[in-house]
Amino acid sequence: MKRIVYTLIAVVAVVLLPTTASAQLNLSRLLGGISKIAGQTQTQQPQQDPYERLAQAAPSAYQLNGTWTYESASFSYLGNNPLADVVISQVDPIIAQTLQQLGITSGSVSLRLNGGKGIITHGEHKLNGSYRYTRSTAAITAMTTYDNKSVSASGYVRYEANQLTVMLDARELINAMTTVLPELKSDQNVVLVQTLLRDLKDVYVVGKFRK
Repeated sequence: MKRIVYTLIAVVAVVLLPTTASAQLNLSRLLGGISKIAGQTQTQQPQQDPYERLAQAAPSAYQLNGTWTYESASFSYLGNNPLADVVISQVDPIIAQTLQQLGITSGSVSLRLNGGKGIITHGEHKLNGSYRYTRSTAAITAMTTYDNKSVSASGYVRYEANQLTVMLDARELINAMTTVLPELKSDQNVVLVQTLLRDLKDVYVVGKFRK
């Protein structure tokens, strides 16, 4: 459990840390710009709400069942801030490189879902939990308990052509990690990630799996 939590926090931290990714993207400056223009009205062509699209394409609970093999991970932004959308779209290559360094590659992680129960397996390490799914909105809440501490993170799922996409709210995921491992609350990287995400809603950590 602890290994998996540290792996997750490392991925998020490396992706969002401007000192690590400065050669590819100045996230600190761009996210600073996001904070300044947050709340401003953007002139855009009318588009369907992304959450409505997820709801309309929601899979059945039965379609979630089975053993899924990890394929890739990324960040996704479902808000309407164009600058934030650009920032998130550019961090994907950093995620892939970071995961590879941590030994997480396509086929190395499995996700077992069955009637509200879930197991993530990476090598000899397992993380047991449960989930609650609402088909009308495609919303999912993932829950687990470690050392008598219960944590959860909400998000959405998408299913298409035997591929399952799990999207968990980035801020909730970080909060869950710091609850399970309180020592992370004083970690400089974690504090920075929480600061960067504080004014940036609708950011999801996305995992893609295939049967």
